[in-house]
Amino acid sequence: MPLMQSVQYQEKSFRLLDLTAIHPSGNKYFKLKQNLQHALDLGHHTILSFGGAWSNHIHAIAKLGEEEGLRTLGVIRGERPVQLSAMLMEAEKSGMHLHFVPRDHYRALTRNEDGSKELSQTILDRFGECYLIPEGGSNTAGVEGAGEIVKVLDELEVSYRHLFLPVGTGGTLAGIASKLIAEKHVTGISALKGAFDLNETVERFAPGLSNWSIDHTAHLGGYAKCPDELKRFILDFELTTGVSLEPVYTAKMIYRMLTLMDDEISSDEVIAIHTGGLQGRRGFDF
Repeated sequence: MPLMQSVQYQEKSFRLLDLTAIHPSGNKYFKLKQNLQHALDLGHHTILSFGGAWSNHIHAIAKLGEEEGLRTLGVIRGERPVQLSAMLMEAEKSGMHLHFVPRDHYRALTRNEDGSKELSQTILDRFGECYLIPEGGSNTAGVEGAGEIVKVLDELEVSYRHLFLPVGTGGTLAGIASKLIAEKHVTGISALKGAFDLNETVERFAPGLSNWSIDHTAHLGGYAKCPDELKRFILDFELTTGVSLEPVYTAKMIYRMLTLMDDEISSDEVIAIHTGGLQGRRGFDF
């Protein structure tokens, strides 16, 4: 897809900014590039982070680490399966070492004030010193990198008042909010059920700002749930517009955004941000 395109669907129109036109990793590229540079500046050549079997974050770290010549380690939620997901196979092909952790142990990893998961002594003993990136990449460097998405919009010289994007850990939303001028607003559509602590995360990274909000009503059953209504929407939207979506993030964002445009927001000067993640669609049966 082009970087920016006009989309019309069911008598509603908006513009779509496709971050994968800049890098296949989409918003993860922006969240990770300053982290990787920071690691190199500190003399680290090993990157460690966390995620699941279809994690866009793990996929991006593996690819970007390979590009930068860095050693990458992925702590993966759950026991190692007999057959790896296509994403994990690609991560290993890119040189990432996968370390599987039982789900109860994975959940028990503590969080520090940065929001990042601390390494257990077992992992430190096994892998040695490394640069830790939190699950999802939402740390200070990740937020600053995500803020560069606003620069992309500025360089395109497009007018807009409302931005929409999907939200997982809140870092991309915080980065964009921190760079927007006052009369513009960004709405994050949460992909998680009941994740109201995301508001606190965004406030921590972008304190005192009122130019953002999170809609918690579009999870459609919870993270990575894809009910039939969402599946039908994705297939019809793709057939109508030619724009590919995935069910975890982008489809739920656009599905909800179209409703909000009906009720509250005019189609004029609306931009939806396609954050990527299409590799994760392979985990769904359609």
